[in-house]
Amino acid sequence: MQMRIHKTVLLLGLAVAGCAPDLRTDYPFDGETNSGPLVEVTPQEGGSSHALIDATNKSALVFFDIDEGREMKTDEAFESNGWDLAFQRYTITMNGGGGNPTGEVRVAVLKNQGWDSLASAPTEGYQQDASEPVFSGVEGGWYYYDLSTHRLSPRAELLYVVRSSTGQFFKLQMLSYYDSAGTPARLSLRYQPMPPPTLAP
Repeated sequence: MQMRIHKTVLLLGLAVAGCAPDLRTDYPFDGETNSGPLVEVTPQEGGSSHALIDATNKSALVFFDIDEGREMKTDEAFESNGWDLAFQRYTITMNGGGGNPTGEVRVAVLKNQGWDSLASAPTEGYQQDASEPVFSGVEGGWYYYDLSTHRLSPRAELLYVVRSSTGQFFKLQMLSYYDSAGTPARLSLRYQPMPPPTLAP
């Protein structure tokens, strides 16, 4: 019964979390499910990884375990409570706060912080989702919306530090909302494990 309640709370929280401007024809995949992998992770030089998240199905969530760099299927995500981030089109939520009060994930948002110069996790500034997800509301959200083209573009000046469900730290940067073919809701991001802060947040 307790697991069913948590699942209901999470789904309700994610359903009402944040609204973006009208993306017009940015919804060609209503109800369709991609038969391929929804998360593809490619290690990069220097210790970072590139993740491609297929969130094209606007009625489904894609759960990402940043510790293991893989997708978590819905049943496993709810049973283990080990997922870290969930993607649904342009909305990114975390396993903690308004969407799932039992989750331990926290995120710090850093502005005008260079990727290479961030050598360890900050000691403060970590938040959980509230009525609006951290990725949507803090510092204006992770993307710009161009009213003339009706396209999303990531805000390059923002870096995120994720304290994962296992207490590990990762820096993360959103790279694109579109894949190389221009398909929307195929989000690209890079992430990399980091040393913990001197004082635990």
